[in-house]
Amino acid sequence: MSSNTEKRNADLDQRSEELDRELSVIQDKAGQLANLRGVSFIGVLAFVILFFSREEKLVFGIGAGICLLIFIAFVIRHGRIKAQAKRIAMLREIHDQYIARTVHDFSRLPDDGEDLKIEKHPFSGDLDLFGNKSLFHLISVAHTGYGRRQLQKWLLTAADEKMDLDEILARQKAVEELSGQLKLVEELEASTQLNVKKKASPQALLAFIASEVVSAGAGIRLLRILSTVLLWVSFIVALFLRGYAFFVPVFFLAVQLFLMVISYKTNDVTFSLVEKFYPELRAYSNIFTSLESVDVKSEYLRSIKKRLYGEGESEGKERTASNQLQSLYKTCLLIQARMQPLLYFVLNLVFPFDELCLALLEKWRKTSGSRIPDKLLAIGEWEALMSLATMNVIYPDGAFAEIKESDKPYFSAKGIGHPLIAENTLVRNDFELDKGCAMITGSNMSGKTTLLRTVGINAVLAYAGSVSPATSLKLSLMNIGASMRIEDNLGEGVSTFYAELVKIERIVKIAESGRPLLFLIDEIFRGTNSKDRTDGAWIVLKKLHKPSIIGLMSTHDYELCKMNTNGEVDLVYYHFSEFYDDDGLHFDYLLKNGMSTETNAKYLMKLVGITD
Repeated sequence: MSSNTEKRNADLDQRSEELDRELSVIQDKAGQLANLRGVSFIGVLAFVILFFSREEKLVFGIGAGICLLIFIAFVIRHGRIKAQAKRIAMLREIHDQYIARTVHDFSRLPDDGEDLKIEKHPFSGDLDLFGNKSLFHLISVAHTGYGRRQLQKWLLTAADEKMDLDEILARQKAVEELSGQLKLVEELEASTQLNVKKKASPQALLAFIASEVVSAGAGIRLLRILSTVLLWVSFIVALFLRGYAFFVPVFFLAVQLFLMVISYKTNDVTFSLVEKFYPELRAYSNIFTSLESVDVKSEYLRSIKKRLYGEGESEGKERTASNQLQSLYKTCLLIQARMQPLLYFVLNLVFPFDELCLALLEKWRKTSGSRIPDKLLAIGEWEALMSLATMNVIYPDGAFAEIKESDKPYFSAKGIGHPLIAENTLVRNDFELDKGCAMITGSNMSGKTTLLRTVGINAVLAYAGSVSPATSLKLSLMNIGASMRIEDNLGEGVSTFYAELVKIERIVKIAESGRPLLFLIDEIFRGTNSKDRTDGAWIVLKKLHKPSIIGLMSTHDYELCKMNTNGEVDLVYYHFSEFYDDDGLHFDYLLKNGMSTETNAKYLMKLVGITD
């Protein structure tokens, strides 16, 4: 165990103890306040009984009032303490999940990203990026739909036709800054998890922002205002002038009622939409508040934080995203009043209440609404960066990749391992490739496929801007194409061989585009006979033999390895091996130069009882 790992474990244990102490203290306070609340309530009851049973009404009435005020104060204080306890308990749960990540205990991690899987993707399924026990499952701390999709997008960077090196390096700096602030990251995750109850985005709010406020029209609004003015004028006149007929204000009440009826259905279109997004406003406002208070240094994090601010239309002052949502929230509180049938009737009968609410909504939509979608996206980017930063907790000895944009692709790693293998069992290897194809040979279960996935998934982490479990990693910008996990589909009449052909075709198309490419092909054409497999594999190797392409291919086909006698294709050979002793078959999973000459199929068949 390295010194960095020991320090990480010590820091995690210390943080656990701190949270346990905080939770214990706050729970004790909550218990004490609950007792005091009970005592004060008993005091209220006692004084009320004395008030009705004794003659000293004033004294006992004052006593009941004082106890009631004390009871209300304890209730408020107890509510706040319970909220603090809930927050600390959430922090403890989040911290436990970080500990689970260090030992790859996926059963304790809640979000596997199964819904983010993409069919027919160049490498996503082959490299286990989404789904149970995937990379997303391991690192995601995103709880909003924006954060989950942003993390998905960055993990798929290697599929972009134009990869932006500046963006990747900016993410690296941001991730590096967040990597050293686990306590802050946990606090921010708690803020999103406590406030967002579902992974979906606030579609109703976005729909409201994107459309105009639906109302009965300017004519009805004008009539409502005029009718209200005349109603109150006629009512006041009727109060102060004798002989003035009260049927006039009654007439305008009837007019108000008529206008309410004909505008209700149209106005309710907007108010129904408000009902859908109203509960989310407070939640996202709280998240914005948490992010706005964070002090950051990296350029990317500062740019995200800057996006949470905007200039007010009239005052020219900075307005935070949280304040903008709070402003809408206050208007929605007014609208909640009209949701009660009796209040709706009274408020709209004597006042153009609906028209006022609609006007306030439209004013907010025009002055602040257009800024909100980008601010919500900023939340997603922040969550995705925090997710990428978890890799530094899982692998404290990891390294950020040195990435360059080059027409000549290369991949060079020291002490690299697969991030989905726990650190205490991870075997690391050195691997370097600057041209052509690396042919990986070896016996069954010796580590060939794992090496291909190790190279691919670490390239994914590098382009996302995260740490890789490696001593050092240097690579150029490359698209990734993979054919590793092949599944047939009998329902669609797709055989294993045809399914693999489709994947190989995708890789060839990327190669023909001229973009730099890293290909990963495991046991090519395993679904056909040996002659066709060898010939087909050789055709693919020649098609992928270009200066802009490097790749790895694992194979058991030693005839294929022998076909390059004239050096037509740049091939370099590596292999994995095993050894036998009295306890059976063992693998060291260490990459070695040259071609393998060993097989273990007969031994494995004997081991499971197929042969003697």
